Amino acid sequence: MRRAQVVLVLSVLLVVGGLVTGAAAAPAPANPTPTTTAPGVPDYYVLGPGDQIEVTVFGDPDLSRTVTIKPDGVIALPLIKEVKAAGKTASQLEAELTRLYSRYLKAPSVSISVRQFRMDHIYVMGEVAKPGRYDMTENMTVLDALSLAGGTTDRANLDGTHIARVEGGKSKAIPVKVNQLIQGKDAAQNVKLRNGDLIYIPRRGLTLLDILRNIGILRGALGL
Repeated sequence: MRRAQVVLVLSVLLVVGGLVTGAAAAPAPANPTPTTTAPGVPDYYVLGPGDQIEVTVFGDPDLSRTVTIKPDGVIALPLIKEVKAAGKTASQLEAELTRLYSRYLKAPSVSISVRQFRMDHIYVMGEVAKPGRYDMTENMTVLDALSLAGGTTDRANLDGTHIARVEGGKSKAIPVKVNQLIQGKDAAQNVKLRNGDLIYIPRRGLTLLDILRNIGILRGALGL
């Protein structure tokens, strides 16, 4: 088992290295997320890591910045230092920054616009032809993701498949019986994916404990 874990970690590192260098570039989605400058942001849009936003402090250009929300969800701005931006709408962030800048400025006016929207991703790992990170498309499901990854290998335990997901700040593993789905026995197994989901298809012979342990190793290696 220890040898299998070492092989697993080395495989993940190779995949991550490919993501950094572009060697494992994912196919372009049919309907890509807009990346052009947006004059305004929909009220319902929730900011997240990867969004590039323009912070305008009217009347004080030295405080205005174009920044990218960091993986931990924060942005760094003059005077007020780091501020949590992820999880807020543009209007909520404007109100928060206005409140913070009011400590230093008289009646500050702050505007937020999204210069570049983030692209959501999912990960497909384990016994698939092309493990790696893939751009999400609208209403993407488990079968869509497996198709992008080139299908499963002949060593795959399809009914041992799990989706690792963060929900409400907590990690959970969702079992998916892919074999039943392919046979048309249970369409509910074709789970709709969310940003950051990790689909893990184990090889045959692994116990549930082994599967969950490997999912933890993968999450750590991918920084999820």
